[in-house]
Amino acid sequence: MKSQVPERPFQPFIPPEDKTSRGPGLQISTLLGYWLPPLLWGAGVLAMSGDWGSAKHTLKLMKWLLSWVPSLSPAQIKLIHFYFRKAGHVLSYGILYVLWFRAFRGSLRYRLRKSFFWALGFCLIVALVDEGRQSLLTSRTGSIRDVALDLGGALLAGTLTGIFWQSRLRPVLDPETLASNRDS
Repeated sequence: MKSQVPERPFQPFIPPEDKTSRGPGLQISTLLGYWLPPLLWGAGVLAMSGDWGSAKHTLKLMKWLLSWVPSLSPAQIKLIHFYFRKAGHVLSYGILYVLWFRAFRGSLRYRLRKSFFWALGFCLIVALVDEGRQSLLTSRTGSIRDVALDLGGALLAGTLTGIFWQSRLRPVLDPETLASNRDS
């Protein structure tokens, strides 16, 4: 007499999900949560390095925004426009740095220093591509000063991020623990 074993459909072995692995098999949530934001922000920065982000176009926007202040002269509007554009460099690369830092620190679990340098390196690459592209357009001019400004914005964000991250990681000790540490 044959034993009757119920037939089961084929089920391939799927290893359990390992949240701590650093292997090449990145999960879709990791890709979307950590890597997509800096990639999209970097693409946006590079898109603005085209004709649409030229001074001619942003000056029109600035004139429209400041049209409600009748006492501003055209020279003052141009000066505000100049500083607005430079602040845009610092802010956009500061945000880009934070997004890259978060990706390296959160997804790959790099140490603070390694995340700092990797994020800074990626910001430098984007800044060089950005200014290189601008030098090829007739409506834009590429400038090594803007690369330095972009890197300065990333460094500022890196400094602030490092301070924030360090203070977040430092344990807060209660007075009793501090007193026992002093006594020993």
